Amino acid sequence: MADIQIPDETAAQLRQVAQADGRTVDELAGEGLAAYLASRAKLDVLRAAIDEGGASGIAEDSSLAGVLAEIRARRNRPPSQP
Repeated sequence: MADIQIPDETAAQLRQVAQADGRTVDELAGEGLAAYLASRAKLDVLRAAIDEGGASGIAEDSSLAGVLAEIRARRNRPPSQP
């Protein structure tokens, strides 16, 4: 893989932690990047869910009973004909 550039202070901290843990800098860096990518993927899913919720037409301040009633009403509607 290609080399990456990180700030000297971060590299020094990474070397210290790797040494203390008996691991290599590459192992820790790879683990950290994988964790970042996994976290970002989760945030992308969350953002999509928030956008979908916003597009649902249900107001954020709606009562739970009102939201449930709307969901039930949508479920009981006959399918639309094309």
